[in-house]
Amino acid sequence: MEHDENCNLCKETTLRVGETSPYGAVVICTIGTEPENTWLATISPKTGGDPDKDFTIQLMPHYHYTNFTEVNANPTLAQNYGIIFAKISKAVFDIMAEQDPHFTDPSDTRESSVSIASYGKWTTWNEKKEHLHIKIFPFRNAIGQPYTVDSSFGRKEVHQDSETGERFIKMMPVEKKMVSTERFTQLKDTFILLLQK
Repeated sequence: MEHDENCNLCKETTLRVGETSPYGAVVICTIGTEPENTWLATISPKTGGDPDKDFTIQLMPHYHYTNFTEVNANPTLAQNYGIIFAKISKAVFDIMAEQDPHFTDPSDTRESSVSIASYGKWTTWNEKKEHLHIKIFPFRNAIGQPYTVDSSFGRKEVHQDSETGERFIKMMPVEKKMVSTERFTQLKDTFILLLQK
């Protein structure tokens, strides 16, 4: 597997830590010894959450892998995925806890916990070959709404369209918003520092 010249994510994977993509994402961490087992993480200049509190991290392999079966075929790539995912999750927790100190309450009650979500996108054998990527973000407010795989989704009120008879669930719209330049700079610098440990 190599790079796909038409893939925007492949172009981002050639960047080093601290460098910015044409989209404005900044590389905050890489792990791997060879391109075929390397993962990198970027922070996006936009978020679907609150731009004053939230952020989105994206993980992707260096090469144009398109599904997890390819990751499974390379033990070092799989191992590095686990390591970078764990490191990013810890850094996300640390940043969220710093924003709201009650999260570090040693009683660790449900109300004082930090909810972090991940969303992966990859293809199956019959779909277009999109670069495998996983997003990690604070799971709260509009971007923290229950999804179909969550047990709480089934408890949402079901409505019915009066014209078509179709049943549906109401959800808040999620729109990506720019994070302020000052906050984005602070976030990317903090992530880079935390992930160097």
